[in-house]
Amino acid sequence: MNDIVVRAAEPDEADALTALTRRSKAYWGYPQAMLDGWAELLSISSATIRADRVVVAERDGVPAGYYHLAGEPPHGELADLFIEPEAIGTGLGRRLWEHAVESARGAGFQTLTLESDPHAEAFYLRMGAERVGEREVAPGRRLPVLRVTVGSGAGVPGGAP
Repeated sequence: MNDIVVRAAEPDEADALTALTRRSKAYWGYPQAMLDGWAELLSISSATIRADRVVVAERDGVPAGYYHLAGEPPHGELADLFIEPEAIGTGLGRRLWEHAVESARGAGFQTLTLESDPHAEAFYLRMGAERVGEREVAPGRRLPVLRVTVGSGAGVPGGAP
């Protein structure tokens, strides 16, 4: 992971980050018709990049993952955290999570809430998030709702509880 540069996203990267988002979601084997139905949800706009905290992990000048923090302190949302399928299991997700938690803490957030893909819930739980509920997002599709406290060492594996 030493060759990864973590930096603020640029508005002109919206199309590349949207494509990355869709590849990442497709990794979990969802049918193409379902992915097509989620096209708007699996998009990030230039306006969002300008308005919120969107951070890219870049390898060799190409985005390999990103996260998106939304909301205003003290309670925010980890709206997105996606990585390229070939980077799953390499530690990049952990690196982006830890960066997001530190960024949220530095911006004055006390908590972050997120709706997790069911396939990613175990990852977030390992990272220190707690399941606080679930939300029905479509008939028959419920997403785990998770929360992490980001104050003073919390939310980072090995940090204070």
